[in-house]
Amino acid sequence: MQERRHHPPDTSQDRQADRSPELDLLLLCARWPQRRREDRQHIQELSSQQLDWERFLLLVQRHRLEPLVSHNLHASIKDLPPPELAAVLAELRRLSSQSAHQALRSLAELRRVIRELQSHNISVRVLKGLPLAQSVFGDLSLRSPGDMDLLIDESYIVEADRVLRNFGYRGIFQVDRFSPKRLAFYRSHWKDLAYENPVTGFDVDLHWRCFRNSEMPGAGLCAAGAHETVSFGSFRVDILPRMEGLLYLCVHGTLDGWLYFKSLVDVAAQVRNMNQRQLNDLASLAAGYGILPELTATLILVRRYLGMNDWSGLLLPQTDPTVEHILRYADHGLVQGGYLGDRESIPIATTMAFELSLRRTFRYRFELLLRILFRARMWETIPLPDFLFGLYPLLSPFEWAVYRLRQWWAKPASTNARLSI
Repeated sequence: MQERRHHPPDTSQDRQADRSPELDLLLLCARWPQRRREDRQHIQELSSQQLDWERFLLLVQRHRLEPLVSHNLHASIKDLPPPELAAVLAELRRLSSQSAHQALRSLAELRRVIRELQSHNISVRVLKGLPLAQSVFGDLSLRSPGDMDLLIDESYIVEADRVLRNFGYRGIFQVDRFSPKRLAFYRSHWKDLAYENPVTGFDVDLHWRCFRNSEMPGAGLCAAGAHETVSFGSFRVDILPRMEGLLYLCVHGTLDGWLYFKSLVDVAAQVRNMNQRQLNDLASLAAGYGILPELTATLILVRRYLGMNDWSGLLLPQTDPTVEHILRYADHGLVQGGYLGDRESIPIATTMAFELSLRRTFRYRFELLLRILFRARMWETIPLPDFLFGLYPLLSPFEWAVYRLRQWWAKPASTNARLSI
């Protein structure tokens, strides 16, 4: 792979012109590892200004960075802070304590679930989550816990579903009621099943593939059986190999539009201090998997928002069409939403247009079309027999309209009034 002759992105040009000082402070406090003198001095200088602290706290919570921001802001403020900042520090301490408590509860539940699956001879690897917090940040309390994302072999879908249901979890779909035809179709065209435990409140996503679209490059990141191990005392969990796990985060975040900085911080914590040789190795690996555009766009965003020490000439130029496409979609969710947007604020048509243009092969786009026309949600709403399965594309527009109407009806009256204006 030849090194491209182009200059790395200019960080001064990368910076968004309309960023607020509240966002700048958030991003400074989200850097990991911290450059003790440089980063902390900047945090001290910025936090001494007149800021909209309510907006700052809102940004911290929206981007799910309470524990890391709290840790770095407390470490940087040495003198007695003014009352407004003291109140912010106290609130961050409260939020991070809640997060740490939830992380410990999640660890206990992760151990319980994995051991139950393993007792039924179902091998499990964990994506992101607590192992990422332990291996990258070195402390469970520095990363907000979320869903448990478990990766299994697709041949164990039904058995794992049964284990989780017997264990108190409830899934969105009744997989045990799927006909063999429906199960085979779902397994081929989706990547996971979502579960919630109504008693404990924990969520589990059961994956058998990295990405929804089986034709999306990078499928091999999760397909191989290779793994590394992360230890929590005597409890050990398997994860993807470190570099494959890092690339998985880049593609996963890309498909989500990098709407929450928590995902970008997970990547930045692993790449900010990489030297050129290490970045070259990462770029070569990404090229081998066919996901160099996703890695390039991700690192441009890391450099833009969180800073990097070095760059690789093996990365694509920022003018590459796919890289530009990814960055435009990320800007749509972040910048146009005032950095406070959520998934509901992005029209489904925008998301579909982004994913449709991410790759241009026929098979990739045909996979997207199949998921639209044969939505699994329809199978329970309109339970056609298998010999009429091919009629679902004709019913898809009707089912979508009914679903959206139900969503609108379920919203509070004030929201409906705004939507009707």
